[in-house]
Amino acid sequence: MMSREKPLQSQLYSTPRDLGARVPSDHLLRRVHAELDLSFSYEVVEQAYGAVGQASIPPPTVLKLMLLMALYDVGSERKLMRDLPMRIDWLWFLGYDLDTKIPNHSVLSKARRRWGTKVFQELFERSIALCISHGLIDGRDLLMDSSLIDANASVDSLFGAKAIAAAITSRLDDATPAEQSEEEPKGGADQADAAGESTEPAAKYRSSTDPDATGTKRRGEIKMRPRYQTHRAVDSKEGVITATTLGPGHENEATRLEELVNAHSENTNLRVEVLTADSKYGTADNLEFCEWNHITAYIPPFRDAYARPREGKFTECCFRYDAEKDHYVCPAGQILRRGEYRPEKEAYRYRARASACDACPVRTLCTTSKTGRTILRLTRRDVLDRALARVKTESGRAHRTRRRWMMEGSFAHSSRLGYKRTHVRGIESVTGQNFLIAAVQNVLILLWNTARKAASSCLTATFAAQIISACHRVLSAMTGVVRNAQALMASHRYGKSYLCPVVSAACL
Repeated sequence: MMSREKPLQSQLYSTPRDLGARVPSDHLLRRVHAELDLSFSYEVVEQAYGAVGQASIPPPTVLKLMLLMALYDVGSERKLMRDLPMRIDWLWFLGYDLDTKIPNHSVLSKARRRWGTKVFQELFERSIALCISHGLIDGRDLLMDSSLIDANASVDSLFGAKAIAAAITSRLDDATPAEQSEEEPKGGADQADAAGESTEPAAKYRSSTDPDATGTKRRGEIKMRPRYQTHRAVDSKEGVITATTLGPGHENEATRLEELVNAHSENTNLRVEVLTADSKYGTADNLEFCEWNHITAYIPPFRDAYARPREGKFTECCFRYDAEKDHYVCPAGQILRRGEYRPEKEAYRYRARASACDACPVRTLCTTSKTGRTILRLTRRDVLDRALARVKTESGRAHRTRRRWMMEGSFAHSSRLGYKRTHVRGIESVTGQNFLIAAVQNVLILLWNTARKAASSCLTATFAAQIISACHRVLSAMTGVVRNAQALMASHRYGKSYLCPVVSAACL
């Protein structure tokens, strides 16, 4: 019999229902709830709340709301609160029921401003501890790389550094003395850098919407975008993120190597023995740091503009260096002697005589300079040479290949969690999001490996059961053969010579 839909009507009375009955036992949120204990947040953020006033949403619940945004790539906090009443699994994960009042979206931004980054860093460190307890971190082989993250600001918000400094100066001139004490020093960040208060290079463009984001271009792009730069250290065993930090988009990532190595050792209590990174980390300072700490570094030496080969010209490798006499010999046999020291390059300039270069028959293949061919030799060139020799070994090529696909996979995973562009503004809030995304990735790696091991053990048990069953069938068949042989011998119809030796021995 065909039935018809009943008209929608509100029920005057509704009985409470267990939402967990509608959530499958193998659901992702069930596994996250079982592995991740968020009760630590009470103690971490206790100082951010007063003793009196209106009761707030529990900190673990707020953290769960932020986890949902990352796990399901929810574009905004407003969209999260709009979709929350329609998701039974989300309501169960938060401990809500169908009648619970959904909080306002501003709860998340207020909590983020009140908490700072400490609670997110603690969550990240606890995810590392979970991975260590499950044997997912080796700790000795470390991979390192960085990636640009689009800021929550438009391209049109980019202004030159001088315009930003003038705007800040104008705003501070109009402010009261009390307000000036809470703001930046008069003149802006660029003048502070020029005074020597900061070692970071000045940004050429900054965003007026998010001043901490700086204008940066990816390879092949024409226009700049306001961006941040996230830096990661990943353990090579299962791809667990063991250290991460964040900075403006324009900064040189080579300055973060020592910080990441120290953070990895602090988070895991393990010492790095092998480190693999790309050539942007291959400065003499970083390579010396690795040698001093007995770390085998598979990092190609960084070659900047003055060392790059030019098409159709003799490169530096065509010149032979004489260590005893401290000079270079060019392909035509001329001598390049050491000259002035370049402190900004940490290198000495070796120059040939202009008259010798003018009379050289292969001058067009060497230089167009009127003063003759020059070569810059770094004062720590031996460190770079040792690093280049390590990279060219078979082990070095294998480590660099592994780093390429594992680090690219780690950043691709973060982009699937909504980390192509930040949801928040300001370097402190983005740093909290950086720790949150890294913690979510570690938890997902943990759950994937746990499920894989469970499936493997289940298959092993099934295979063992199949082997035992097959053995039982073979034994049953052999028992039947022996019984048949015994029956034949008892009837005296056939002699023992007609039976195989195995059956005869079993019968006897």
